[in-house]
Amino acid sequence: MTQDKTNLNTASDDDDAMFSCPNENKEMTSRDWNRIGKDLLMAGAFEDALVALEDGLALEPENYDLLKNKADALSNIGQKAESLAVYEYASTLYPEDAKMLSFTGFAALENGQFEKGASYFDRSILENSEFEMPWLGKALVYSSVLDFEEALKCYDAALEISPDFKEALFGKAVAVSALGDYDQAIAIYNSVLEMDPEDPDVWYYLALAYDALGDGANAIIGYEKVLEMHPDFDDAWNNKGILHNAMGQFEEALYAFDKAIEIDDSQADVWFNKGYTHTMLGDFDSAGEAFARAIDIAPDFENAYLEAAFAYVQSGAVFKALDLYNKVLELNPTAEAWFGVGVCHMAAGDQEKADEAFEQAIAMDPRYKELIDAQKNKPAEA
Repeated sequence: MTQDKTNLNTASDDDDAMFSCPNENKEMTSRDWNRIGKDLLMAGAFEDALVALEDGLALEPENYDLLKNKADALSNIGQKAESLAVYEYASTLYPEDAKMLSFTGFAALENGQFEKGASYFDRSILENSEFEMPWLGKALVYSSVLDFEEALKCYDAALEISPDFKEALFGKAVAVSALGDYDQAIAIYNSVLEMDPEDPDVWYYLALAYDALGDGANAIIGYEKVLEMHPDFDDAWNNKGILHNAMGQFEEALYAFDKAIEIDDSQADVWFNKGYTHTMLGDFDSAGEAFARAIDIAPDFENAYLEAAFAYVQSGAVFKALDLYNKVLELNPTAEAWFGVGVCHMAAGDQEKADEAFEQAIAMDPRYKELIDAQKNKPAEA
């Protein structure tokens, strides 16, 4: 007898949440196992949910809800490829079901298979053009290749169907921001926050938009709101520190960078930013230590070598600085590095080598001549 797949697709699970364990007094059905699986999924017991759902599928291998819930359980335990395989199998059973096709598309995205995902989203739209989810999926596909204009069209299509679709509004704001319209992006982010004022991701992207506009004060407010909800968000601490630096608030910047480093001490850019802040505070020894840590993490970090060398020159460690400038010349010969070499040789009393280095700097960038003349004419320190 052929199974009625339409009924499987539309069956209600409204009473599922009250069922939490097998009933020993009756023979278990696939529906019973699905109820248990859903309860366990909601409780975060994904592996136990998977066991229950497998028991249900043993009784009814083509059950729509069991297959979907099994795929969700697999995804939640990190078995993304296996989850996609279940969704793809279910899509062969329900090829006209727009929701299942859309679920499959999102599973493909989770596996980095964007072309496959797009194919499923297109199929979903063909089956039901008034279903908003595949339009969101298509927008994400376009965003993945940085085609934000096409992504924006898809977000708008989703919002035409469902004007209060939070994920689509948020995605639209990100796309609009990527296209450079930060004012419009800020307006959309604020409308999303009216729906959910406690979403740290929205606050973070709102802060980025304010930052891009040069509105550091509002950007810091956004980052602080993120950190109230998500205090271990190291990127928010780092970005907040950069803004404090730009405002001349160096102590606040240093605190922010130290917080970011507490969370993750393997980010070379944060150590670099900390070193820069120490330089602005005149603490050149601490600056050198921070820049050295950045270089340990990222040995090709050219700017870290340059800033570390400058800090060493300021603290009187001329030969340490010279080694670093020479390292920059190995990585990427620049006028700035040659100028630094000249300054070091000058400080060490070797005017001949200093002049050779200065000549290299001027040959690469004639604007350095004025700076070099000023350096040569600078009064000797007492």
